[in-house]
Amino acid sequence: MAEQWITIERRFSDLDLLGHVNNVVYHEYLQEARFRLLAALGRETVEEAPIVVARQEIDHISPLHASTEPVLAKTWIESIGRSSFVIGCTLYDSHEVVAARARSVLVFIDVATGQSVPMSDSMRTWLTTAMADEVNEGGDR
Repeated sequence: MAEQWITIERRFSDLDLLGHVNNVVYHEYLQEARFRLLAALGRETVEEAPIVVARQEIDHISPLHASTEPVLAKTWIESIGRSSFVIGCTLYDSHEVVAARARSVLVFIDVATGQSVPMSDSMRTWLTTAMADEVNEGGDR
């Protein structure tokens, strides 16, 4: 599968009273990683086929602390369903230590009804192409 590496700047406001990145901020990092993956794959808008996050799982492995170094995110299209697809993401701290592993399920919807709809053939082709390049599944740096 194709993968995208991006950097995400840490902000002082990301920290909680314990001096590490608050768990809620991880959702923001994942959102940024998803957006930039889809943009890199040639999809910057959702006008043709709106998508929403239906589920997000995060396994917190080690804390992210205050640092001027960015968070590293590795993202990829993990699987494709009838009306949804899954984006996988691993977040790393500046020392390439795994901070979190996450999966986000995105669903194609009908904006008028808010209900899921099967993805179009063009969307399926686009996602399948995005998964085309094989990488080592041991893929953590």
